[in-house]
Amino acid sequence: MKTINKKSIIILISSALILLVIVKLYSNKKEVSEKVYTRNVNLKTVIKAETVKESDFNQSTPFLGEFAPNREVAIASETAGKVIRSAIEEGSNVSTGTLIARLDDGILQAQYASARANFSNASNKLKRYQQVPEGVTQLEMDNAKNQMLTSQAEIQRLQRQISQFTIKAPFSGIVSMKKFELGAVVSPGSPLATITDISVLKLEISVPEKQISNFRKGMNLNVTTEVYPNMTFHGKVDMVASVTDASHNYTVKILVPNNSKTPLKSGMYGNVTLENNVAQKTITIPRSALIGTALKPQVYVVKSGIAKLRAIEIGQSNANNIQVLSGLNEGEVVATAGLVNLNDGTEVTIKNN
Repeated sequence: MKTINKKSIIILISSALILLVIVKLYSNKKEVSEKVYTRNVNLKTVIKAETVKESDFNQSTPFLGEFAPNREVAIASETAGKVIRSAIEEGSNVSTGTLIARLDDGILQAQYASARANFSNASNKLKRYQQVPEGVTQLEMDNAKNQMLTSQAEIQRLQRQISQFTIKAPFSGIVSMKKFELGAVVSPGSPLATITDISVLKLEISVPEKQISNFRKGMNLNVTTEVYPNMTFHGKVDMVASVTDASHNYTVKILVPNNSKTPLKSGMYGNVTLENNVAQKTITIPRSALIGTALKPQVYVVKSGIAKLRAIEIGQSNANNIQVLSGLNEGEVVATAGLVNLNDGTEVTIKNN
């Protein structure tokens, strides 16, 4: 009898626990359902929209490029020698002819002094022969002339060699790299420094073949950069490539003068916007109205309070608008905001304020 009572108690407790779990699960489900958003089918989606119309369309085509130095050269030694004077530091400004380094030319200087003495002796000897030609044979006169000319050629050779021991900047610029120190022994061809001229920079852009006819050498262009967002630089086209790259783009180089107040540096990005009218009157839509991809552009056309998805064909674009070639007619209404809540056939209410 006691065993039966224990089983009954266990069954009652288990049943109570199961009932409690069921009640709790139902309560949780009800609470979650209340928190989940359920769209009221009687409410219309609020959007903004614009009426399609023809207007003047100004095409703006942006091109992004990278600034490169106007000139850059690696300075190398033409001869072997020990550096006895270092006259530059990395990052310093140099002018044309500024001393970069001087190598030890002591041996050559001694040879040069000897050659000058030989030339002086030969020259004086020739003068004596010419002043008193009596008793001087033609052979002696010719030998004196040859000795003087040989000494003169030796002087010129040594002057040329000595000049190679003094290394100077070929143009004004910045020492962007220095690769030697005082006392270093260099050999012919050893790179010593790099001089970079950024007084004028070259902005290099890639232009598709359908746009290259809009560029010509000497034309003026406005250049902007994110480094100085409120500054406009004035550039001039220096070169228009006549051969395409592998992507059928042409390289266009634009010279942009640099200045100390808003200095540009090599490697920065620059923007050029080419503006030209592609049509006097054309149908355009705001960029915000376009959905889909460039290969499959679509818009929502609103008619009788219903938004219908429609495929269109687009042309050129500028910062604000896109040219529509087909798929829309003047007077139709397209959704411009609230598109994330739309599906094909959604009922809408237009509120532009």
